[in-house]
Amino acid sequence: MTELTGEAGSGKTQLCLSAAASAAALGHRVVYLDTGGGFSAKRIKEFHRGFVTADADSDEVEQHLSLTLDLITVLNVHDIMTLFKVLEELALGLAGDPGVPGDGGLEGNQDVVDIGRDMGLLVVDSLSSLLSPVITRLHHQGYTIMASTASLLRSLAPAHNCAVLYTNHTVSAGGGDRGGASIKPALGTRWTSTPHRRVCLGKGHGKDTPGCTAEVIYGPGTGSSCAFQVVGDGIRTL
Repeated sequence: MTELTGEAGSGKTQLCLSAAASAAALGHRVVYLDTGGGFSAKRIKEFHRGFVTADADSDEVEQHLSLTLDLITVLNVHDIMTLFKVLEELALGLAGDPGVPGDGGLEGNQDVVDIGRDMGLLVVDSLSSLLSPVITRLHHQGYTIMASTASLLRSLAPAHNCAVLYTNHTVSAGGGDRGGASIKPALGTRWTSTPHRRVCLGKGHGKDTPGCTAEVIYGPGTGSSCAFQVVGDGIRTL
């Protein structure tokens, strides 16, 4: 379970799309939970083109692209209760449950259960946009909801041998001098130990640091970092 955190424009969604395209191209079922309309089939096709050589047979490329796209299921999730519903149904599928009866909830729930049976990668972009509205002083059950979400996500990853990738935007932490406020992940300290690994992304500034940067700030590999650039057909390290 990996978290991508960083400011707007640091490449979070592009990395999610690249991961989805890569996993599907390798034959894994991908479930992409899109909370803000950031999914782009066009970008998936462009990333896929970067996986094949320039002299590859065009018919074979198109056939493989079709198989890749068929392995990516996109679900629009715009509130936390819908997210709960989807995660529970995916867990039922991964556990081999024969199905759940229709209960007036999310339409097509049996389809989601079936998809969960062979899911290799779950992407949530962005998780913080669903959780942040309920983590307020006015929402008394906010942290309970956050803890339940964390439990559901963590149970999907190691128990069923699938990867979970989600994004978490950043907020100003204040305390900066002369107007230079620092930033921190939006979900706060209670969420700190939820992912197995947290990667912090940043935008490059000027000629000295072009593209974007990525640094592991929690979990295995802490302290390792690289610079990367989002190009037409992929992600390139610099």
